[in-house]
Amino acid sequence: MADYVMLRKGRNALSSATHVVLNIALAVISTALTVISGNWVFGVLLVILSKWRIVAVRPRYWWLNFKANLVDLTVGISLALLVYLAGTDGLNVWHIILTTIYAIWLVIIKPMSQTFATEVQAMFAIFFGTFATALITSGLDPIVGVVCSFAIGYGATRHILMQGSDHDFNLTTFICGLLLGELSWIFYHWSIVYRIGIEKAFVIPQFPIVASLMFFVFARGYGSALRHDGKIRADDIMLPALFSALIMFVMVFFFSVANFDI
Repeated sequence: MADYVMLRKGRNALSSATHVVLNIALAVISTALTVISGNWVFGVLLVILSKWRIVAVRPRYWWLNFKANLVDLTVGISLALLVYLAGTDGLNVWHIILTTIYAIWLVIIKPMSQTFATEVQAMFAIFFGTFATALITSGLDPIVGVVCSFAIGYGATRHILMQGSDHDFNLTTFICGLLLGELSWIFYHWSIVYRIGIEKAFVIPQFPIVASLMFFVFARGYGSALRHDGKIRADDIMLPALFSALIMFVMVFFFSVANFDI
């Protein structure tokens, strides 16, 4: 019996190690494909193919599996697009940073299942999803950004609300997705960006920052409702709301470079 237990532990350790190696390989190869090919298609396609288990069941479960994996898909596709936007004329520091973030997401953040972890996972999807959307759709029709932002908001909200006992949240997820889509429309015409000059300057739009702060307040409020029988306590929501408002105030009045297109 002891030998059997040791064998099981050995297999579990080997499986865990293999899982980590494969996830790191996914992050590295997706970046390599994008940089070498000079095209975002191959990196994004690899991320999508890595979710083959979505369709490895009966077709009636495909849509349910897709919604359950929407946050992971959002983060993976967004980071692949950001690698492309960081330049394809050779490996640079942004490629390394984004690849490291994706590896951390796959190996550490994504497998966690605590309530706080689901909030972090949803925040990752909101920030990086809207980040990539704002940049990649800047020269396209604004409706493209609205649709993408709606899907991002829908998936992130659903990821949070799944932790509660009430699973009738279709209206809430739809409203949150719609609000994020409306924000996308506004920031498409009122673009505020921040430039970070690490080796090669990279532009960070204000849209993902504002969207993440708003979602942070929403997540804190929902967490308070879960803990107190559906009631949101002012003590739980006041500090996150003040913090988010202060950050937005400082960004708008002290660090903004506006580009109006109305």
